Amino acid sequence: MSQILEITLENFDSMVMAASKERPVVLHFFSSRYPECATFAALLEKQASILDFTLGTVNLDVPENSQFIQVFRVQSLPDVRIISDGQIIDAISGVMPEDKLKARLEKHFLSDEKRYLINVENLIEQKLWDEALPLIESVLKENPGNKPYLLLKAKALLGQGHVPLAKGILEGFIASDDEYTSARSYLSLIDFHVEVAKTDVQGEDAQIYHEASLFAVQSEYKKALQRFLDLVQKNKEWNNGAASKAMLTLFGVLGPKHELTWEYRSKLNTILFI
Repeated sequence: MSQILEITLENFDSMVMAASKERPVVLHFFSSRYPECATFAALLEKQASILDFTLGTVNLDVPENSQFIQVFRVQSLPDVRIISDGQIIDAISGVMPEDKLKARLEKHFLSDEKRYLINVENLIEQKLWDEALPLIESVLKENPGNKPYLLLKAKALLGQGHVPLAKGILEGFIASDDEYTSARSYLSLIDFHVEVAKTDVQGEDAQIYHEASLFAVQSEYKKALQRFLDLVQKNKEWNNGAASKAMLTLFGVLGPKHELTWEYRSKLNTILFI
C-alpha cells in the first residue's frame, strides 16, 4: 500500500534504508523556495497512489535536513532518488512532464504481469499483429476469460483482417465488463472493414467514403477523419449522414481525451451547426 512519509535524519535508516530492502522507496527532496517543487510533489503523490509505492519527502527548509544535500549531492530542486536495497538505482533532477515521470517510475514498480500487458499493447499499437497474437494466446490458454487480453486479441485479429473472428470476441463483452465501451467502439470499426471489402464503389461521394474507411481500418485515424470531414463539407446529407456518423464512431475509438477527437469534433460541429 502506498505511503507518504516525512523523512528526517532520525528516521532515515528505518523508513528508507531498511524499507528499501523489501521494495524500492522514492525519496523526494524539496524546498518551499522553489515553487515548482509543490507541483512536482503532487505528481509524485499521484504516481505513488497509482503504482503503490512509498514516497519519502525531505524538506530542505528544515536546518537539520541540510546534511542530506551533502550526502546525496543534491544540486538542483526538485530532486528525486529511488532507493532499492540501500542503493540508489535511479535519480531524477528537476521537473519532468507527468507522462515521462510515470514511464520512469514504472520501470521500478510495475509487476511482471503488468509489464507483459504493456508489451503486448505496444506491439498492437505498432501493428505487429503476428508478434502480439502468440503472447496473447499464451495468456488466454491459462485464463480463457481474461477480458483485457480478449480485447487485445480482437484488435489483433481486426488488424489481420479476420473480421468474423474479431466480431465474435467483441460481441461477447457485457455491460459490466471494464472493456465493454472499447469493445463496442471496435465493433463499430467492423462496418469500415465491410466497406473496404467492397469491389464496386460507384460515385464520387462513395469513393471518398470508401477511401476514408480504408484509412480507418489501417488505423490512419487523422487521414480517415479528414476524408470523412471532406465528405461532410461536400455533401453532409450523403447516405443519411454516413460521414458524420463515421466520425463519431472514430471519436469513440480514440476516446474523448485524444487530441484528434478534440480537433475534429470542433471542425465537425462548425460544419454541422454554424
